[in-house]
Amino acid sequence: MAQQPTILSSSDSGPIFFWREFEEPYGFLSQWYECVFEHNDVKYHHAEMWMMTQKAKLFGDKEATEQMMQTTVPRKHQALGRKVKGYDGKIWDQNKSRIVEEGNWWKFTNCLDQPQLRRLLLETGDRELVEASPTDRIWGVGFNAQTAEANRKDWGQNLLGKAIMAVRKRIREQEAA
Repeated sequence: MAQQPTILSSSDSGPIFFWREFEEPYGFLSQWYECVFEHNDVKYHHAEMWMMTQKAKLFGDKEATEQMMQTTVPRKHQALGRKVKGYDGKIWDQNKSRIVEEGNWWKFTNCLDQPQLRRLLLETGDRELVEASPTDRIWGVGFNAQTAEANRKDWGQNLLGKAIMAVRKRIREQEAA
């Protein structure tokens, strides 16, 4: 089981930078953060597992999907996801944000072993969520937390941060209804 996240009490209004699942206090935002959730009677152990199995399913790679379901290690899911047969970048680009947002919806609203993740996400307020991966300019910004703000004009797409912010907004809208 993943380490319990620290309760947040910051009144800061600046961006929240996250990357690694073990980094406090915002590691729980990472795709690799352990959180068991179920969808259609299938158990997922983290949002990365969801993302990569959905990628394999999108391209009809049953073998990769089966291999992914046999492990709970996010690094293995990532590696298998890079080898999906039938991959088409254009099709992936049309679907990837939806897939990641959906996986994070399940993570933050249906986590079986860490139900406090929903509350922790909401406690981020309206702050911008930024994946500060120095090596990923698609899901992150391409800079680490220490240098990201100074290089904002050169940021990558931050698709993960945007997906999680969309989930946060959707949760709030659901609670207000």
